Amino acid sequence: MPSTTANTSTGKTLQCLIKLQPYNGSGSLETFLAKFQRRMIYYLQLDPEDTYYHLCISLQGAAGQVLWDAGPQTTTDDII
Repeated sequence: MPSTTANTSTGKTLQCLIKLQPYNGSGSLETFLAKFQRRMIYYLQLDPEDTYYHLCISLQGAAGQVLWDAGPQTTTDDII
């Protein structure tokens, strides 16, 4: 069953029919980022803040360690 996501920038409620698998540092980082940037952001019409939080929850294990030094003003571009 698709999940429902509210887009804060547009005020629209979207049905999420795709799901990005978490990235844990194994496998291709380039493939993960291509799926994240070209598919998830575009498909869900995410604003920069939502994009940042989706990226944060997608990074797990060793890949998530980059978040340890992320400050309150960190952006998606800073992490990538």
